[in-house]
Order: sequence, then structure tokens, then C-alpha cells
Amino acid sequence: MDAVRLFLVLLASSRYFLHPIDGAVRSEKPANEENRNNVVPSVAVSVKDVLAQSGGNAMLPCRFSGPGIVTWIRRKDRQLLTLGTGTHAIDTRFIVVSNSPDWTLLIKNVKRDDAGLYECQIQTEPVQRRFIRLKVTEAYSMIPGGPDLHVKQGSSLRLECQLIASTEAPSFIFWYREGRMINYDDERGVRVEATKNGSILVVDKVKLSHGANYTCSPSNAKSAYIMIHVIEEEEKPAAMHGGDRRNATTRASINVMLIFLTFLAGIRASNRLCPRQTCAT
Repeated sequence: MDAVRLFLVLLASSRYFLHPIDGAVRSEKPANEENRNNVVPSVAVSVKDVLAQSGGNAMLPCRFSGPGIVTWIRRKDRQLLTLGTGTHAIDTRFIVVSNSPDWTLLIKNVKRDDAGLYECQIQTEPVQRRFIRLKVTEAYSMIPGGPDLHVKQGSSLRLECQLIASTEAPSFIFWYREGRMINYDDERGVRVEATKNGSILVVDKVKLSHGANYTCSPSNAKSAYIMIHVIEEEEKPAAMHGGDRRNATTRASINVMLIFLTFLAGIRASNRLCPRQTCAT
């Protein structure tokens, strides 16, 4: 008996969700709109935008305080998605999360073609409607400093994986070096730290072997890449080269002084061996 009553209600109200108000969605008020759809102009409310990322979940809100059967309709093809708390569409990604007075439409594993206008309505007299526009974004990651980064041997390295255009946190972010995952490697001086919007890879002291291609791969966003080039350390540090130059200058000054003193000593010795009067005659 309940099934028959439900069928009769749907049959009587089918004219509402099979032919929704296009003018209401565009905030327009065509002539005879009230008579043609039996909906007063005040029902033509504004459209609420919801942003979700591809591969994630979308939550489309809808609230009605009065009693009645709530339905969700996809406007672009006028597909009836849900009826009450049940899913009507073949695509089981569409689920109603009901907690009266809220009738939220959950779309799992969002696809790009899910974007568009959705209508939530309750079969009252007149019919009440809510319009939600779903926008789908493609989340991706980036590593600042790429695609190539040169670091000095012995210095520290800090790589940050940032999520862009993401609407929800990833369940994991894996780091790879030349295709080998390093999140759980027990490598001394190398660690991975989670952040609010991504992940950080830290190398305390860079070695020549750390020169490689690094990849950060979030669970719900496109991966990012960076090539690390390690600059080999010089044989002597710059400070030591500076000390050598200062020592060389000091030794040169001492040598000049010794030569000068030797020259003076030679003159004195010559004067003792050959007095001026003797040498003059």
C-alpha cells in the first residue's frame, strides 16, 4: 500500500522535476512563469556554488524544514538521482546523507563530467527548490625550485611538496628517489615530515649519491618532479685558500726584508775590507 501511495505521489508531481524552471536558475522571470509552473517568483533563489576535486568527494547541501519527499535531479540531462533516502540512478556514486532537515547529496569519486547544475526539491504546494552548481577542479602538486636545483655537497636540502587546487587533504604523500620510495627507508640524515598542505623531505647533509630525480606523489593529486644536482666540494675550503694567500704575502715580505738586510751587510763588509782612502788610490 505504501508503494502504491508513493507511486501516485511521484506521478502527480512528475511535472515538477521533469520540467524544472530554467528561468529561476538564470535569475530571470519570464512572463507567465508563475502560472506555467505553479511556482511563485520568490522561490527562484540564487544558485550556490560547490567546489570539489576530481577523484574526491562532493557534498551538495540541501535543507527543507517541512515534511515531504525530497528528490535530487541532475539538470543537464534531467536525471532523477535520488528519491527520499534511496538512490534512483544506476550510478551508485550518488548517495543522500539525510539528517532532517538536511538532505545532502554525496557524490563519491567525482569525475570532470559531474560538473554542472543540480536541483534539490521537495514535493509541497508550491514546490520548493534549491539549486547547487558543482565545479570540479584538477588538483596537482609542485616542488618550489624545480625543475632543476643545484646544491653544494655537505649542505642541507629541504624539498617541499605543495598541493594546489586541492579541496581535501590526501590520505598519503609518497616521496621517490629515482623511482624508489624513501618515506620508510632507514637512511641516516633523511626524513619526511607531514605539513598542513603537503609534505617536506629533508636531507641534513647532502652527499654526491643524493643527486637524483625526486618525485612527490599525493594520493589525490598529480605528481611533481625535481632534479637535484650536487656540486662536488672543492679540495680546500675558500677560507683556507684565503689563509694561503695571506701566508704567501707574509713570506714574500720576509724574503724581501732578508734580501735587503743581506745587501746592507754586504756593503758594510766591503767598506771594512776596502776603506775609501785605500780604494781611491
